[in-house]
Amino acid sequence: MYKSQFVGLDGKPCDTRCMLCDCTFVLPTNETDFLTHLFKTHRLVIADVWKIASLRSYVHYWSLKFKEAPLTTYCSTLLMDCKPDGEASKNEHYFLLSDCLLEDKTLRGEIHQAKLEWTLAQQDAERADTSFKRGCIFCRTEICGSRAAYIKHLYQKHNFYIGKPENLVFVDELLDKIQNNIESLVCIYCEGTFKDRTVLKEHMRKKFHKCINPQNKAYDKFYIINYLEPERTWQQQTNSKTNPNVEGGSSDNEDEESSWSDWNDDSIKIICLFCNYSNNEFTCILRHMKEAHSFHFEETVKDLTFYQKVKVVNYIKRQIQLQRCIFCETESDNILEHMKDQQHCKIAAQKVWDQPEYYFPMSENDSFLYNLDATSNSDEESDIENLTEAMFNL
Repeated sequence: MYKSQFVGLDGKPCDTRCMLCDCTFVLPTNETDFLTHLFKTHRLVIADVWKIASLRSYVHYWSLKFKEAPLTTYCSTLLMDCKPDGEASKNEHYFLLSDCLLEDKTLRGEIHQAKLEWTLAQQDAERADTSFKRGCIFCRTEICGSRAAYIKHLYQKHNFYIGKPENLVFVDELLDKIQNNIESLVCIYCEGTFKDRTVLKEHMRKKFHKCINPQNKAYDKFYIINYLEPERTWQQQTNSKTNPNVEGGSSDNEDEESSWSDWNDDSIKIICLFCNYSNNEFTCILRHMKEAHSFHFEETVKDLTFYQKVKVVNYIKRQIQLQRCIFCETESDNILEHMKDQQHCKIAAQKVWDQPEYYFPMSENDSFLYNLDATSNSDEESDIENLTEAMFNL
């Protein structure tokens, strides 16, 4: 084989000459036009093109071979009752180039292996690079040293999921793509466009769109898993029951969006507003607060807007942290006992907690806040405009 002569492994668009004539096409950008040309002009069909790791390398190899021998030497001949333009005609000859031919199968395997080795070398270079420096997409923090540190920052500080560092490659290009979307006010997951940055961020938070859509093939090149098995796509890998290489490898009946956004095997814990009790299920937290602290959260906030609910949560957490009663603001070394004895497990008057200072969470990535019902009884967009950039650290 001509493994040392493989071209186009980097996937960058480049002019490529047809294997049977002097016409040129930009591959992989104009792949469809190229394949259409092969069919209409040369009556040649390449089987399972999507399995070929580098179409440019594949075309380059067969360009050399077709100079040595005619199509019939390597291709299967098919008879069809129509011309390429669809006009009826008996016994028209067409040619199929596929991996049924051992040479073609071997070629595809070697291209795949060469592409994998080249990609892993790129990944190793990125992981060994300690000169990385980039400002965060969402805040003003500048991360220096490694791409893994940057990816960790996105997850820990902004709850933004793009994958585990060891599963990623071409990270700079991926981050550029994400940043361009954000700056263009486009959602990363659903690609909807929004009127301003604040509305976009609220959409991504409420809809849990702080992750990449595994069905979007534009992101395939950034995940090593897509280079390992040429027979399977990223989406097939994501839907597999157990796959250690992809976040979200899970049972088929799990929600695809939530499974893909898992950073690791440990689910994000939701913590009680009054004590250290935690649970993965928000309903369990609400039941605990009702039974252990006599606090009926749903009843308390049922007539509030979304951002008023946010203020209530942040107010309660601040009061408990300061050992102050959430109703009378009395300070005590055992504030929970005071609230229970005085039946003060209820919030104070609205003027006490409905203040701008309570837009700000008491801790980073407060999972309780992410589970609040986004439904409100007032114009949320006017509420959103009152929300500062610091809220939720996004």
